[in-house]
Amino acid sequence: MATLGKMADIERQALVILRPVEGRTDQKLAEQLASLELLTVEEFQPVARALVRSFDGSCEFSLELPYSVAVARELGSRLQQFSSGICNRDRHFHRALLSECQDKFESLLQVVDSPSTSKSEAALAKIRLTRIVTFIGHLYHVKCAPHGIIHAILTDLIPSGESLSAEFRVLCSCALLELVGHAFAEVDASYLVAFIGKLVELTAKSSFGAPTRRLVEELREISTTSWQPKRVLTVRAEMVASHVKASCTNKGGEQVCAFNMMAGQGTRLGRSSQERNSEPLRRVDAHSSRRCLAPSR
Repeated sequence: MATLGKMADIERQALVILRPVEGRTDQKLAEQLASLELLTVEEFQPVARALVRSFDGSCEFSLELPYSVAVARELGSRLQQFSSGICNRDRHFHRALLSECQDKFESLLQVVDSPSTSKSEAALAKIRLTRIVTFIGHLYHVKCAPHGIIHAILTDLIPSGESLSAEFRVLCSCALLELVGHAFAEVDASYLVAFIGKLVELTAKSSFGAPTRRLVEELREISTTSWQPKRVLTVRAEMVASHVKASCTNKGGEQVCAFNMMAGQGTRLGRSSQERNSEPLRRVDAHSSRRCLAPSR
């Protein structure tokens, strides 16, 4: 088992490597990260933490998201070359990366939801949270994250009751769906239909601003015209025909229904909002128990 000192040293080395260098490609950067002496599975965690810190605004420099995703994908490919037998180094790295994103997502959501958070702290947390969610969306596109993690993030983002961050949560959900909606409709159209219906319902009952309302309406239109439209419309019709419990809202003369399918589906990324709000904000260290989500292959 690696010591805390060893883990901290690996993270420092990784952050030094990740500092922007003009003209350096993602392949070269991934090669340098792969050269770190990583002897145990847990030693992938500080590398993953450093990569997330390099783009989420929590260190003194910041990499662009597409570049960070390219580095993550390239590093996974390089580690795969050194995998043998049951030691799948690329899978261990992807698990560590998703686990680190999970920790960031949960802790930042707590900050955003807390009534004691200052406006400046909340604004920074929202920026960082949006970047984390967008990063995971990009990882999904390059097949470095399973669809279950997208399902779980969307479920966690649905505001419960009169949340202070309700409008931000809806905007964050829309940003993620704009990235992955088309691909997600291929594997989980039922959930997509239910989720967008829920967004429409929440928006109709809320005091959200006009831009947010337009964004949700545009998302609903896109889901039935661009995201596997036949599949989405068929699923919606089947759900109505099977009398799945629904709450419906009249939207421009059309009845839009939110189906009660949100709980208990897919892989949960984090605890419920109620559970998070009942606990103090805490940082998960390298020796804590973790819930790893293995990427699909």
